[in-house]
Amino acid sequence: MWGSVLLSSGAWGAGALPRGVPDGIWGVPGPALALIGATATYAGLGLLLWSWWRLGTLLRAGAVMSKRRQWLTLGGWALPLLPAPALFSMDIYSYVAQGALAGRSWNVYEMGPSALGGPLAANVPEVWQDSPAPYGPLSVLVSRAVVFVTGEHHVVAAVVLHRVAALAGLALLAWSVQWLATRSGGDGSGAWWAAPLNPLVLAHLVGGAHNEALMLGLMMAGLVACRSGRWVLGVVLLTCATLVKAPAAVALGCAALVAVAGQTGWWRRLGRAAGILLAAVGTLVLTVALCGLGWGWLDTIRTPTHSYTPMSVTTDVGRLLRWIGTEAGWVTTPDPVTVMRTLGTLAGLCGALYFLARAPRLGAERAAALGLLALVVCAPAVQGWYLLWGAVPLATVAWGALADTRIKTAVVVLVLMVMPSGRGPTVTDVVGIVLGGLAILLWVAWTSQRTRDAGLQPSPRPSYGEVPLRFP
Repeated sequence: MWGSVLLSSGAWGAGALPRGVPDGIWGVPGPALALIGATATYAGLGLLLWSWWRLGTLLRAGAVMSKRRQWLTLGGWALPLLPAPALFSMDIYSYVAQGALAGRSWNVYEMGPSALGGPLAANVPEVWQDSPAPYGPLSVLVSRAVVFVTGEHHVVAAVVLHRVAALAGLALLAWSVQWLATRSGGDGSGAWWAAPLNPLVLAHLVGGAHNEALMLGLMMAGLVACRSGRWVLGVVLLTCATLVKAPAAVALGCAALVAVAGQTGWWRRLGRAAGILLAAVGTLVLTVALCGLGWGWLDTIRTPTHSYTPMSVTTDVGRLLRWIGTEAGWVTTPDPVTVMRTLGTLAGLCGALYFLARAPRLGAERAAALGLLALVVCAPAVQGWYLLWGAVPLATVAWGALADTRIKTAVVVLVLMVMPSGRGPTVTDVVGIVLGGLAILLWVAWTSQRTRDAGLQPSPRPSYGEVPLRFP
C-alpha cells in the first residue's frame, strides 16, 4: 500500500498535470516540489514493482492467497491512486475534451479537441489536437457523462471521475479473472497476480485512467457469461467492450465460435450462430443509436497510427529501411514505413484469424489472448499497456507463463520506460530516478537483513497471509 501512497503523492509534483485550468488544485510545481515529487514517485513505483515481483515468486513456489487477501491487496495497491493527478500519459485530457465536444453535440469523429479552444484543449497533446476520437461510442458516452456531471471547467474532477470509471472496470476485470481462473483448475491467486495486480494495470489503467480498463472489464465479464452458458449476456457484454475499443471484437469472435462448436448437429449450430449474430447486431445498432454519435468511429479507428511509437516493430523496420534507402540514394517509393505498416497490419489480422479459427480447440480465453497479442505485436502503433489486451485473458489459463523471469523483467522495463509526466525525460526525472531508486535499494537491503536475522523462511507450500513477509 505504501508504494501506491508514495506514487500518488509524488504525482502532485511529477505527474501529467493540467496547465491553466481554473480549479488549479493540481498547480504547476516549482523545481523543489517537482524534484520531491519525482523522487517520491519512483520510490513508490519501486516499492510496487518489488512487492509484485516478490509476491509472484512466492506464488510460483506454491503460496496461495485467499480471496479476501486478493481483494485487500488490490484495494491497497489501487485505491490510493484515485485522487492522484494523471500518471504516465496525458490521454485522459483527450477523453475530457472528447466528452466536452460530445456534450456540445459536436461530432467527435469529424473534429479534434482544438475546436474547443482554451485551456481544456491546451492540455491535449499536440499530436492529438486535430485528431478525431479513435474510440467507440460507448467510451465517448462515458466521457460525455463525466463532463456533464463536472462541467467543462473542472478538469480535476473530470480526471478523478474517469478514474472512478477505470476502477469500476478494474473491479469487473478482477472478479472475472478470478472466476475464470478457478474454473480452469487453479485457485486464482496466480491469475490475480498476473492481471489485476500487474504493475502495467496499476500504472496505466488506473494511474493513466485509460479506457482499456472498461474495455477489458466488459470483455472478461463477457467471457465469464459465455463460459457459464449465458451466451446472450456474454455476446451483449463483448459487443459493448468492442464499442469501447474495437480490438475486443477478437474476443467476441472467439467466444462465438466456441459457443457454436459446443452444439451438436448442424441445425443446432446454425441456430446458435443466428442467435449470436442477432444479439451482437442488435446490441451494436441499439447502443450506437442510444449514444447518438453515429458510425464515424469505424473510420477513425486508425487515428492512433498517425503518431510514431518506438514499440511498433513494423514501423521501426520501415524507418530503418527508409534510412538505408536515403543513405544509399535509392528511390524509396512507395514509402517503406507505409509498406511495412500495411504488411504488419495484414500479418496481425491473419494471426488473429488463425487463432480465431482454433478457438474451439484452444478455448475462448486462450484463443482471444493469442489473437490479440498477434494484433499488438504487428500493429503500426503500440503502447506498453496494449499488451494487456492479451495478457489479461492469458492470465486466466496460463499465468505461470507470465511469471517467467524474462516476462516479469519485461513488465518492469515497460513500466519504467514511461515518465510519470507522460512526456520525455528531464533532468528532474533522472535525479528522481536515482534518489528514489537508492531509497528503495536501501529499504530492501534493510528488510532483507531483518528477515535473515529473524531466521524467517517460507514453507515449501505456504499460504499467503501465513508467510511472515510483508508487502507494501
